[in-house]
Amino acid sequence: MNLIERYIDTVKKYLPEEIREDVGLELNANIMDMLPENYTEDDVFQVLTELGSPKNLADEYNTKKKYLIGPAYYDKYISLLKSVIAICAAVALGITLIEWILKAPADWYEAGVVANLIAELISSAFVGAMQGAFWVTIVFIILERTGVEIGFTPFKNKVWTPDDLPAISDDKNKISRGETIFSMVMTIVFTALLYFRPEVIAMYVKGDNGIPTVTTLLNIERLQIYIPAIIIVALIQLGIFIWKFIAEHRNLLMAITEAAYNIAFIVLMVVMLADQGLINNEFITTLASIMKTTVDTASTWVETGKKVFGAFVVIVCVWDIAETLIRTLKSPKGSGNMK
Repeated sequence: MNLIERYIDTVKKYLPEEIREDVGLELNANIMDMLPENYTEDDVFQVLTELGSPKNLADEYNTKKKYLIGPAYYDKYISLLKSVIAICAAVALGITLIEWILKAPADWYEAGVVANLIAELISSAFVGAMQGAFWVTIVFIILERTGVEIGFTPFKNKVWTPDDLPAISDDKNKISRGETIFSMVMTIVFTALLYFRPEVIAMYVKGDNGIPTVTTLLNIERLQIYIPAIIIVALIQLGIFIWKFIAEHRNLLMAITEAAYNIAFIVLMVVMLADQGLINNEFITTLASIMKTTVDTASTWVETGKKVFGAFVVIVCVWDIAETLIRTLKSPKGSGNMK
């Protein structure tokens, strides 16, 4: 695909489907009229530079533009929106159901209790779905306005040139959609647990009356200090997932953004794990009682567990940074390309 075809193809992405072909033909004719008879690649580069960014040119053709999510993103927006709504609803429903099972009352079989459970499940699934839909839409609006997919560096003031055109797709550097969806599920589960139901992360000890005694792992009040940071990190991760879903291929800017995210995640985890007040003291006491050992020994076990978990997080994040950068730099699409 030559430079002219890539330019026209990119312009068409931003147009409604019903006018894409007509605009493509007209634009091709206009470009040919602007070129000399025996044109060179430099002539093409100059003409395309004069025409400007494909997105801005598409806006001139699409005079009836009235949309929140433009044609270039709409199909993928709807596809991802359905997936995220389903994931968020399922996660919210699952967490609520697990919490109810672990704390099920003795009269759980009574109609009133079951009715309350069903109402709570529906409510949690609805809230989860709406939260997912809201944030996906926000991220797509940001991507729509910054033009990340077509090669603009977000928030960077620069003049568009044909060098910013998307490169030809390279299947070797294609992002696995299944991997992206799986990572998205894990992020949503992790965030939902900490934000909506941190009390589910607990030790459950069945009492003499059959009702379990719940001792939360985390100090819920202390956890609230970190909730804003957790939400911000999760939203950044969601944005990266959506970016991957749209772009479909890795690029250097994406790899650098992922690396920055991983570093931020490591910092957040290290700070949280180093906070001695984040672990519930009652959890340590209960653990010592169950294992028939001293509180100091149980505390040592918890500290060791925190170190192992922290080391695991660091290793996974560093591995992800290295693998992503190496794969991107080895690819013709990623090497030296900030698109």
